[in-house]
Amino acid sequence: MWLTVAMLGLAFGPSALAETSPTGPARRSHPRPRAVLLAHKSGVNAIAFAPDGKTLASGGADGSIILWDVAAREPLAAVLAGPKQGVSSVAFSPDGKILASGGGDGTVVTWDLARREPLGSPLAGHAQGVTSVAFSPDGRTLASASDDRTVILWDLAARRPEGPSLAGHRDWIASVAFAPDGKTLASASADRTVILWDVATRRPLGSPLSGHAGWVVGVAFAPDGKTLASASADRTVILWDVAAHRPVGPPLAGHQNWVSSVAFSPDGKTLASGSADRTLLLWDVATHQALTSRLFGAHRRGVTSVVWSPDGETLASGGDDKRIIFWDLGREARSR
Repeated sequence: MWLTVAMLGLAFGPSALAETSPTGPARRSHPRPRAVLLAHKSGVNAIAFAPDGKTLASGGADGSIILWDVAAREPLAAVLAGPKQGVSSVAFSPDGKILASGGGDGTVVTWDLARREPLGSPLAGHAQGVTSVAFSPDGRTLASASDDRTVILWDLAARRPEGPSLAGHRDWIASVAFAPDGKTLASASADRTVILWDVATRRPLGSPLSGHAGWVVGVAFAPDGKTLASASADRTVILWDVAAHRPVGPPLAGHQNWVSSVAFSPDGKTLASGSADRTLLLWDVATHQALTSRLFGAHRRGVTSVVWSPDGETLASGGDDKRIIFWDLGREARSR
């Protein structure tokens, strides 16, 4: 299942949204919303920037996929129709020519962006809903994660699985991410662990990463591939030393509800986290300190997804409130 506040039945009152201080001192500069994009009829489950930063794709619980002109802040064309069970994840191929979407119907659709239509039939192999999709850095492989507790690595040219599904988690898988070199895949699960997979051998690299007290629902590699961030329902983010298989320092604590999404800035110096508490936080990766107080007031319901533009100038967030927000990071945040 993809995560929304409504689906999980999470509720929080005004006290949960009070501006408490997260780990470390906050910077004085406070990012502000630059633009609010509204077009989905239901919550926004996932967002992704194209490699050139000119287009943003969003997938909604209403089953729609919208391609946005980032400069004009308007939809580019007609809405792409996903499954009625909702679109849980979207990802651009490294060359920007293909968009992959994962759906609640258990399939993955690859879209020809020039023609705005599917490339062949949906990729069907999961027994339950697809929760996350990710392209390998060379664009030849697509990973899909599912409620069925497996990950499938798809050969995109042949449009079939490269081999048996990756099975190792004891509960549904919420998120997958390739390392920048494409040799390792990380999967995050409701079993409270992250598994690092050797893509070539299709076997786990050591024991699962254990440290969260709740579901792990998001993972992201730093641009250098040495650090992995994991987001959890336990309201924390853990930074992992990928080579050593251990946390780098204590968990990052500052959110008042489960953390739904994490994303590293392109230079790897800043980590953004989004939460069901309706806020975002920016973290200094080197010091583990929060760069701002919680970004509050723009989203009216939980934040489901956070992504950076390729140039690092814009942070975008999607939420259960149907909104996509572009954040003005300010000179101080961008010049770190």
